[in-house]
Amino acid sequence: MLNIFRFFSKPLNLEAIKLKRYQVNFSLNRLASGVDNIHIDVHISAQVHLSLKRTAFLLMFKHSQTEEYAAAYKEEYCDNEKRDLKHFCADIMIDGVNRAKSESEVQIDFLGQVALAKMFLEEIKNQYEKLITHFEGIIRSSELSYRPDQFVSFKIKEKLTEIKLNKNRIIRLVGEELFQMLADINANSLTNIRESNFPREQILPDIFFTNPTLHIDNPADDFFLIEEYVLLGQRSEDTDNYESVRSIIYELLAKTDLAKRSTKNGNSTDDLENTKTNHDWILSAIAGTVSPWIMEISNIDRMFNYFESQEQLKASKRRHKPERIVRELKSQIKTQKELLNIFYSKFKKAKLIRKVVAAFEMKTVCADYCPPLGPIKIRDFLLEPGSRKPIEERLKRQKSLEGKMFSFSPLYKTIRRIRNSSVQKQKLLLLNYLRHFFRYNRDMSNNRIMRNGMNAINLVYDEKTMVLSRGNRSLYEYLLPSERVMEERPIINHVIIKADIRGSIEINNIMRARRLNSASYFSLNFFDPISEILFDYGASKVFIEGDAIILSIFENEDTPHGWYSMARACCLAIRMLHIVQRYNVKNQENSLPILEFGIGICYSQGAPSFLFDGDSRIMISPAINLADRLSGCNKRLRLRLKDHNELFNLFVFKNAPRNESDEMADDLYMRYNVNGIELTEEGFAKLESEINLKSIMYTVGKNNKVKLFAGKVPTLSGNYEPIVIREATILVVKPETIDVIGDTYRKYYEVCTHPAIYEYAKTAIRR
Repeated sequence: MLNIFRFFSKPLNLEAIKLKRYQVNFSLNRLASGVDNIHIDVHISAQVHLSLKRTAFLLMFKHSQTEEYAAAYKEEYCDNEKRDLKHFCADIMIDGVNRAKSESEVQIDFLGQVALAKMFLEEIKNQYEKLITHFEGIIRSSELSYRPDQFVSFKIKEKLTEIKLNKNRIIRLVGEELFQMLADINANSLTNIRESNFPREQILPDIFFTNPTLHIDNPADDFFLIEEYVLLGQRSEDTDNYESVRSIIYELLAKTDLAKRSTKNGNSTDDLENTKTNHDWILSAIAGTVSPWIMEISNIDRMFNYFESQEQLKASKRRHKPERIVRELKSQIKTQKELLNIFYSKFKKAKLIRKVVAAFEMKTVCADYCPPLGPIKIRDFLLEPGSRKPIEERLKRQKSLEGKMFSFSPLYKTIRRIRNSSVQKQKLLLLNYLRHFFRYNRDMSNNRIMRNGMNAINLVYDEKTMVLSRGNRSLYEYLLPSERVMEERPIINHVIIKADIRGSIEINNIMRARRLNSASYFSLNFFDPISEILFDYGASKVFIEGDAIILSIFENEDTPHGWYSMARACCLAIRMLHIVQRYNVKNQENSLPILEFGIGICYSQGAPSFLFDGDSRIMISPAINLADRLSGCNKRLRLRLKDHNELFNLFVFKNAPRNESDEMADDLYMRYNVNGIELTEEGFAKLESEINLKSIMYTVGKNNKVKLFAGKVPTLSGNYEPIVIREATILVVKPETIDVIGDTYRKYYEVCTHPAIYEYAKTAIRR
């Protein structure tokens, strides 16, 4: 029976070690069932399927090393097909993200990824069978020819036998190459767009597609384990079989404070103490508490690798690092050494240390004897003297049958290395063993999640089922952009951006007094450079006057890839400020006036109204008036706050009403907006629905806490731009003195532009 209570007098405290938590929140339970009321119907672009067939078939020749038998095979052609497939798959998965965003359902993104993985795995096996058929066809053609070449026929048959013997290896290599392509797409093309739309815990990790266990029917196969992970026992009585080793590891880690860091499934350490009768339940409870920590493989070195920490300590002393860092490293080394020693003692007591050492030492000789032997037989030879004579006799018989001579000298040298391994070497190998075992444990867990997801999916190919499922609104389709009907879509929402230059009359007077052209000054420093960047954000001009510009961004029906109007408006406003600030540096060098302005951004649900003056379209929207108010600046506040802290450029106040009629006055609110960007509350709510915003606190001065929201915004050009929003309370002031006398329940929102804010947000999000 599992006994988790006898190894520590008190839990080993790992709190000083900064560990990462591995978490996968995968489910398809909110998606509609298909026509069979059991599975989820999914249709993936036929063009993607065709490209996959071509690519997988070519890769079969590559990894079976039979390129010479494929008339159409060329390495360049194979690379081109793979490149096309990669492009198609990226478009398909982006389509899934956009559909998930439009329906506010992240499971649609999960479904697209898993459905694509299922199509890949099925098609890889289909193309292997096609490879077999291809060679059988060559053999038949050779035998039926007018003058068959017996040598060529024999050579092809030999190659076919080799392909069949290496079936698992070929399928695995093709699968790993194709799934690495999917992982690259996720990492390089989709990480930003997913992080813009979903919380990080709702994004599947890239390692889902680089999981070797997906490509083999038996993940416990000896040859597979020794090549990808570490050799494990297969028999129930083996002390190093998967379940036994896992039980020992969970047993030990349950008595550290890791068990207290997680309350998954409601299991607490008290539950474990009170339940000592059911082995399976206890193991399951422990797995729930410690698995999230050991599945993050980088935690292994953080918990156990005091060898590396000792090197860091030496380097810190040489470089005269602060005493605090030295103390932390010493404390870390003490904890790591204690934990590794506990594991070492337990593994040694369970007679596992020699098997751990053998698992690594045998790798240098295994290939010379496997086949005909299996890796487990090699390990038995190295560790169990009673097994050596029967194995030697078997290898001698194999020699007489095939003419091969096996030398036993490498095996006996390996036995001596295992026997003479030092304690330090054994601990290093145990550390490496844990690394491999935990990775295998994580991959097996991810495999179960992926397989369960794939089993819930019905990939629909035939037109009849597609029509039926589509008619019942139960078909999830992942298509290429060219396959979706393109037409003019009605406007459903719009955003107005108003930029208003400060002191334009004064600037104009200065320019005129110096006989300079103020019109070209405003054009070259403000209007023209802003016009050049509108395309990146899907913006267009509504109106231009001497000291102001009004822009709009529309959202159209059934185009979720464009439903980022507020987010893109914010990024456009930031770019506008940065552009003008760059020109200001040049203007100051040439003794020209600088430009300062304020920006207001207003979101309006629904389409604006339009009037037409000949061919000119005139927009009418309440958002224009509100954006105008947001972009304004009170003259008294501008003088009062001109030397304020430069971190923030927007402050909104409410005048204290003198009487009841003042409460209804239009000018009740006044704002300071010099190089600031203000959003309405409705606009901020829309922004929250468009991208994933993470709330963080920023300290200004000693105790002034500022609430920030940070996220990433996709532009039309495919780039991703960071955005930080400040939320602040509107304060009540005396109109005459601007003295603060209270606050309100209302908030205002500023799009931040200071680099220090963005650097802080970047660091805070990574924590």
